[in-house]
Amino acid sequence: MVKELDKNGIYSPNGDIKLPHIHNGLRANASTSIGRQHVESEESLNSVINFPKIPFEVENFVTGKHGISQILSADEATGESTQRVFLRQGWSAPIGHFTTDVELFVLTGKLSQGGFCLRNLSYSFLPAGIPTGPWQAEEDTILLWMPDSTPSYITQDYANLEQIPENSAYHLNLQHHERMSEYLPIKELHAMKWESTTFLPPGSARKSLYTNKQTGRATWILGLVPMWIEGNFYAGHPTIEEAYVVCGDVQGHWSMSDDPFNRRYAAMLKDGYYWRPAHIPHGPFWTETGSLLLFRTKHRLDCNWILHNPDITQQDQARFKIALAENE
Repeated sequence: MVKELDKNGIYSPNGDIKLPHIHNGLRANASTSIGRQHVESEESLNSVINFPKIPFEVENFVTGKHGISQILSADEATGESTQRVFLRQGWSAPIGHFTTDVELFVLTGKLSQGGFCLRNLSYSFLPAGIPTGPWQAEEDTILLWMPDSTPSYITQDYANLEQIPENSAYHLNLQHHERMSEYLPIKELHAMKWESTTFLPPGSARKSLYTNKQTGRATWILGLVPMWIEGNFYAGHPTIEEAYVVCGDVQGHWSMSDDPFNRRYAAMLKDGYYWRPAHIPHGPFWTETGSLLLFRTKHRLDCNWILHNPDITQQDQARFKIALAENE
């Protein structure tokens, strides 16, 4: 467990987020706002484990005494973010509900959420207003924490209840909540079957974790076999996209945030990460060892394909010869 905190960064429950380690190298004018800033660099792709460490604090839920956060990307205005969080064994929180949607993905450790045990490669989607808990870190736990805005944790509605899992699971705020069917207390990756991907070559598959059928927002795991290759093309998408490497490698031509339209080669390795705005072309990609990646998109992921460095001279020469022959 990491014990040292980096006080140079700031995170507060009121959404006051400063990200100097992320914004370095951005070429867009400061008045150009896209919410979260583009995070894609040799450093972030290689590993985020050396990103600054700061206290992890959510009102009524956790304090810096028990939690440490590494902010991977964030919207400084709203508090929407992706964070790599360390929870120390023994941390606990009572029954409550969040004021915004929150996604969790446990990388290592064991975390009890009500009657559910989130462990290695477990996922949870918590809609705003759905009661959860009680919570306890049964082991030192590392997870990805992904709130839609700065969260607060409301406990007063449940303060007089015995702190047992049944009192969140049976509560009217859950059973009668209009978004109850969206609530995913747990999905364990090891128990899920692989599904075919719709636009990637053979050797790729996915495990779907969450999909909003109205907006197309989705979270899933992408798996690639060793020696998989995408092909001689790259693509842009009409949605933001982010990914975190659980294991393995992805090599290829990346749209680095300091020069996004002139792609350059790099290898994305275990604990590598990027957050990319919509319509920034990237690729092609391949892998040597295979890989598992957690992917998230805000809208439906469609691909606008482009040839990668096409050699058009040969086809131009062929057309020229045909034209000459026709004119003889």
